[in-house]
Amino acid sequence: MRKKFLRRLRAQPAAVFLLVILCSVAAVLSAEGAYRLTLFVQARAGSRPGVFELYAVGDSSMLGLPFSISPPEIVSMLFSGRFAGRELRVLNLAEGGNSMYTQALKALRTLKYRDKKNPAVVLIYGGHAENISVLSRRRPLFLRLCETFKRRILLHSFLFSRIVFSLERTFLFYGIRDLDHYEFYLRKTIEAALKSGALPVIATLGSNIEQEPSVNNYNVMTAGEVGKGFRAESRGEYAKALAQYTGLYEGLSPADYLRPYLAYRIGRCLEFMGDAAAARVRFLEVLENDPFPLRAKPSQNAIIRRLAGEYSIPLVDAEKMFAEHSAGGFPGEESFMDLMHPNAAGYLLLARAFADRLATLFRDTIRNDIHDPAVIFDSPGGDSLSRAGPYLCAGACLLWSSQSAVPVPDCLKLAEKNFRTAMSISGGDYRARVGLRIAVLSKKNQYVIPEEVYNWFQTKRPHYVFRRPMSNKEYEEADAFLAGWEKP
Repeated sequence: MRKKFLRRLRAQPAAVFLLVILCSVAAVLSAEGAYRLTLFVQARAGSRPGVFELYAVGDSSMLGLPFSISPPEIVSMLFSGRFAGRELRVLNLAEGGNSMYTQALKALRTLKYRDKKNPAVVLIYGGHAENISVLSRRRPLFLRLCETFKRRILLHSFLFSRIVFSLERTFLFYGIRDLDHYEFYLRKTIEAALKSGALPVIATLGSNIEQEPSVNNYNVMTAGEVGKGFRAESRGEYAKALAQYTGLYEGLSPADYLRPYLAYRIGRCLEFMGDAAAARVRFLEVLENDPFPLRAKPSQNAIIRRLAGEYSIPLVDAEKMFAEHSAGGFPGEESFMDLMHPNAAGYLLLARAFADRLATLFRDTIRNDIHDPAVIFDSPGGDSLSRAGPYLCAGACLLWSSQSAVPVPDCLKLAEKNFRTAMSISGGDYRARVGLRIAVLSKKNQYVIPEEVYNWFQTKRPHYVFRRPMSNKEYEEADAFLAGWEKP
């Protein structure tokens, strides 16, 4: 019987093909079903009846980096762990360094099987890690087909969307990153929250706008001309500097990577000359057109505001809030410790904005009325190196983004401030000493990190390797290298 069946199949290749297709579909559906069952069982096992669930979605800022306490955890502290008559349970889904695509996939999987008997809120604050290019070239057909497949087919599978994402992360495949991509997955996050019976509360994104955009290039043909303008700016001759920068700006094409930097220098001159409105226009231009973006664009905040209205969901306008708490309306180091991560005061400000909105929505009150960031971030018991860590990371982040043949005074000044704070807390940690010395010698070098010093720093401490303690031998080598650059 079996042999006869096999002979019949060989005689009918179309039937064989159909059978293979059916078996494949059955296998895919079975795998997806098994994965969803696993998610359901895990959700039920981790569920706690009778609590108020506070979910958080976002990137590294929603994790509270470089600190170790997040905005939703601070919200819980403000309510003393209870909200709307229930215990408040924080479930942070934030993914540091990842786009809204990653965050949406995680939110879809997690919120699908949550216990709907528990009331819930989903705080959304994400968009700094989108890396949206300003280039207007048409995307390759392959990338457009991949994006269409992910949106229309793959997104419906929890299992295979996770597998594909893991492959993308392994092979550093970023696909298409644009405003449409951001809006699509932000929508999916909002809809996932609504379908789960949770209330999404979305926030616009605040940035440190008093920081130079990344130039990421030491081969700047007009560096000498930029230097002339900067020397005039340093002497307080803002009108002269403005004329120099404007002439250079107007001579560049809109796609030139140096144009946002010149727009920033123009904005700073206008700010110092008292024309805050014109300066703000320039600063927003910088955020929108940064060729190597580490901060959210104004157009992303426009999307957030529009979606809040479209879905009739609560909005926390963090962009406006940070501006209102800043000198001259320009958010800077009073609220941020690098380009996009708030400092202790900034995180408390953001958490209080969320808490105030929730208190109004659910007619509750803030019971632990904390206004001093030190109560949260300088708690006794933590060792000095752990408390210095956030400032070391922020200072290093600023140095990494300072690869440039043109002056970056604001970036270096904030890096120096962070390293001095880390020095004070740690009692002279080697990493703080090295970072501080690089910042100081670069200030003396017309606010430009020497290319050789930058390359040395990247080789010795690339990215988050800076978190690793520095040995005596490493510091001795660093001391010998930096001493050669510190000689008058």
